[in-house]
Amino acid sequence: MKRLSLFLLAAFSATALYAQKQVSAREVFQAIDKHQSVQYDGVVVTGDLDFTELSNRKIKKEKGWEEIKTTVEVPVVFRNCTFKGDVIAYKRLEENGSRTKIFNIEVNGDGGTTYSADFRENAVFENCTFENGSEFKYSTFSKVANFAGSKFAEQANFKYARFRQDALYTNIRFEDYANFKYADFSRRADFQEVRFRDYADFKYAEFEEKVNFAGSRFQRNADFKYADFNAGASFDKADFDGSVDFKYSNGKRYVSR
Repeated sequence: MKRLSLFLLAAFSATALYAQKQVSAREVFQAIDKHQSVQYDGVVVTGDLDFTELSNRKIKKEKGWEEIKTTVEVPVVFRNCTFKGDVIAYKRLEENGSRTKIFNIEVNGDGGTTYSADFRENAVFENCTFENGSEFKYSTFSKVANFAGSKFAEQANFKYARFRQDALYTNIRFEDYANFKYADFSRRADFQEVRFRDYADFKYAEFEEKVNFAGSRFQRNADFKYADFNAGASFDKADFDGSVDFKYSNGKRYVSR
């Protein structure tokens, strides 16, 4: 009887441990919306985590379109987590309410509404897996943005993103399109040992400090056309399996094999 009780206790503990490993995106969102910092390690986040729906939204109207901006005012820390749904800091809703999921086509000016979210404190998504879309277009990261060691299974959209402090992208795997077109890096940008399995788009990106791509592998197109490397860029021991375009880019590039 005692052995059976111990077995049931162990089974219950294992079940409880498994339950603790999952958290709903809604629960995470509600904490952030209440200005509570969030910190998770080793959990599975279920559902879409949408930062653009926070209560502190501000509306900005332009000719033909409307922008709604929210701000994540607390630190958000995710380590060794898996996101089952989309992680949304940018979206566009058409007039019928449907969300447009287009990464490389401009859709402004057709009567829809654009939503985007900024991050005032540290934004840490370290060693995480993004199983679906990740949208950070137009986001401003005022403090450290740390995505080191993560895996993006689908398209990762950082187009027009602004990084005011360190941007850490070391040891990342981009399985699909990695979009950093027009991204602005004010401080250190580290892309060391990154694998870009699809299109790596840094066209028009601006790097104020030296950027590190050492040891990275570009398996398809690597586009740095018009990029500004104001303090230089290191591509030591980087592999370019596909085409690479540095046309009209500015600044020194250090490349060795």
